[in-house]
Amino acid sequence: AIAAACTIVVLRKMGKSVHYYLSVWYYAVIGLIECVIIVSILSEWKLPSCGQDRWMLMLIAVLGITGQTFLIKALQIEKAGPVALTRTVDVVLAFFFQFIFFNRAPTWWSLGGALCVVLSTSGVALRKWYNSSRRS
Repeated sequence: AIAAACTIVVLRKMGKSVHYYLSVWYYAVIGLIECVIIVSILSEWKLPSCGQDRWMLMLIAVLGITGQTFLIKALQIEKAGPVALTRTVDVVLAFFFQFIFFNRAPTWWSLGGALCVVLSTSGVALRKWYNSSRRS
């Protein structure tokens, strides 16, 4: 959470002065270096045996790069607060995809944590809306 917050602040600070492809490039390179280090430590240098799993890994990579690109573009256009609040939709989507694709219902602890995230996000958004409508 701290690293994600720092990333959002740094990307917002860079703004439009740095082309977003450069940030995406460093995201991919640092991710590759981290993977090589972890795989070396675990001695797990092997590809999945199933062809479908290989396609899923490539899909994860493409969607990760796409998500990072959209995050950087959003931070260039909007302030960091609303972008971070919008990213909490990840929690809801993760539960939805987990249930649809893996047929696994979330635990009560997971639902409670997600509810805390959604309620706090909604509270911040409502407070901002209330303050802006009071000024008008």
